[in-house]
Amino acid sequence: MENHCFSNRIATFLQGVADLVRQDFGWFMLFWLLSCSTQVIKWGMMGKTDLVMSMAFTGLLMALLATFITRWLFVPKASKIIRYILVALLFAAFIIEAFVLYQYGALTGVGTINSLFETNPEESAEFLNTFVGVQGGLLAVVIVAVMYCLVKYKPWHKLAADAISQKVIAGIVVVVSSSYAIYMCFAYPGIMFGGDNLTPLTRLMGATSTAWKNHVAYQELQAKLDVDIHLTKNDGHITNIVFILGESTNRNHMHLYGYPMENTPNLDELYKKGEIVFFKDVVSAHSTTVASLSKIFTFCDHESDKPWYDYNNLIDIMNAAGYKTHWLSNQESSGIWGNVAQIYAAHSDVSHYTQIRDSKEDEGRVDGELFPLVDNAIAGIGDSNKNFFVVHLMGAHLAYYNRYPFEFAKFNETSITLPGFNDDQKQVIAQYDNALFYNDYIVSGIIDKFRETNSDTIVIYLPDHGEAVYDEGGVNGHIEENPSRHMIEVPLIMWASEKFKQNHPEKWALIREAIQNPYMTDDMIHTVLDIADIHTADFDPTKSIISRSFNKLRPRIFDDKDYDREILGAGK
Repeated sequence: MENHCFSNRIATFLQGVADLVRQDFGWFMLFWLLSCSTQVIKWGMMGKTDLVMSMAFTGLLMALLATFITRWLFVPKASKIIRYILVALLFAAFIIEAFVLYQYGALTGVGTINSLFETNPEESAEFLNTFVGVQGGLLAVVIVAVMYCLVKYKPWHKLAADAISQKVIAGIVVVVSSSYAIYMCFAYPGIMFGGDNLTPLTRLMGATSTAWKNHVAYQELQAKLDVDIHLTKNDGHITNIVFILGESTNRNHMHLYGYPMENTPNLDELYKKGEIVFFKDVVSAHSTTVASLSKIFTFCDHESDKPWYDYNNLIDIMNAAGYKTHWLSNQESSGIWGNVAQIYAAHSDVSHYTQIRDSKEDEGRVDGELFPLVDNAIAGIGDSNKNFFVVHLMGAHLAYYNRYPFEFAKFNETSITLPGFNDDQKQVIAQYDNALFYNDYIVSGIIDKFRETNSDTIVIYLPDHGEAVYDEGGVNGHIEENPSRHMIEVPLIMWASEKFKQNHPEKWALIREAIQNPYMTDDMIHTVLDIADIHTADFDPTKSIISRSFNKLRPRIFDDKDYDREILGAGK
């Protein structure tokens, strides 16, 4: 008897589900499409079949719950108003995300919204005209018209099924969708409980909130920046000064610096030909990007008693010296880790990014996408006879396997014959070595592009910081606290064209003589200005690595530790 009652309750429940869906099928399907179709398409493009099925059926359960809540928890009039509002919000978020997915192959993120905050109405109109155009506008109209007709005429009401079939279908939908939702909760908790990862609407709301906070922080930082430039010397006549800013590059993992894996063949060849010099004892002032960039491009250093933005920065100095400045980047265009670089980019005459993204977004675009930007920048030099370029790489940033295309997967775990590593660690080391193998191709490729200009050019390559790759114990990555030497030991490489060597033989001689000098990158602005023959009141020749006045005894302090005595001396 109890079993019969339980069966009746199940049958009643399933019939109620079937009736609910049949009566509100248009709303049910609309909610499902607007809530999860873009995510399903994105994962389908990435070949993630498991996630496609999981999200599709989890979306059905979400749609079922939304249909039940909006119908049964409110009076009919309130239910209709709430549904109209919800559909309007869902549709707006869906249209934005569908456009972003079509144009950029990504979902709505903070970088997308940040770009809107930084765009004026004229730029927005130009953007819409370029990327949406008349065809895109017509397509949007067609989509809206089709949806309107479906909701108005409800063609699904003409479909008929007997009571048993309705219950069976309802049962299958409830069981399968619930099973997938439970699976998603355990397998992908970051998606289910991440707060703003589940639907286009929650992604739009979360991205907008974060983007606004980033925008406010950026504006506050921008307002503090010291741009009052007074040059005490401006004798610079170098046509092109190119600063390649790398990322997370440990020189101890470069064959050029003695690493056993042959992952720098192009730089090795340039060194054999005498075209480049590499400095043997350079360390970064910090092991994180923001802190490093605040020192590399300003006069702020360990001894400073003011924040970095109270000092002149290299971009504004080069502008004041008559250089056309370029900022070309494959890093984030905004965000908590991108605001410092974003300021430098905004102060440059020309700034271009390979992608619009926030600090917490990473689509894995490789640095080769910078080549067209470099080509365009060179082509756009025009009559300018003084140009300063910063090319900001993703380099060897985590995750390493995202930093190189498949054809540069030269090493695998079997290639790593060094003792003391397990298979998982060997795989990560191999991926890092591949990233540096590709980085060698990028850096040498940028050099080649400027070589072809036959102009007076010097190229400087310096990463923001290093990276520990299981070099001591189980540590992989970089952290500001408790640093190891591998997180801060970086390469510094310079290449000069034949015209540079002819026009500035004394500079090239000083560069070659200085390769053994112990150096910390919080003094890098002094070196660049020394090479360029540009000075301000803050310029100090004792802090330029190529100066004969260079102070080799300056303590290199990292996180209140003396690098030479406490970090290097301890063998960390």
